[in-house]
Amino acid sequence: MTTQKSEKDLHLPLSRVKTIMKSSPEVDAVGPEPLYLVTKVTELFVIDLAKRAYKNIKGNFLEYKHVADVVQEDDTLDFLREIMPRKITVRQFKEIMAKKAARGDDSESSSEESESQSESDGSTSESEEQE
Repeated sequence: MTTQKSEKDLHLPLSRVKTIMKSSPEVDAVGPEPLYLVTKVTELFVIDLAKRAYKNIKGNFLEYKHVADVVQEDDTLDFLREIMPRKITVRQFKEIMAKKAARGDDSESSSEESESQSESDGSTSESEEQE
């Protein structure tokens, strides 16, 4: 298999995937075969994720929230939960923060619970800094 021929079969740019692969400290060099395989597997993963999200929607438009819902509901996609949290409204965020304030932040466990709740609901550390 030649690199030029394999590039035609791919939709993701090989150079970007290679850059991501080389960003790992354990990786010194990336050969053409592993690069092709990782790129193809990534494409298949993204296609599968998009299809699963599309099955659960009522309209014709796939949005971030649909993909985030699939990620949050499927345990096999646990590694993506922090990367793709569910979006929340400002009102929901304020309610979370009010509950957090009502509980008090004295104990370490309540702080961890509220942080995990905030992360799963999609709030950011930037919002927490505004407190």
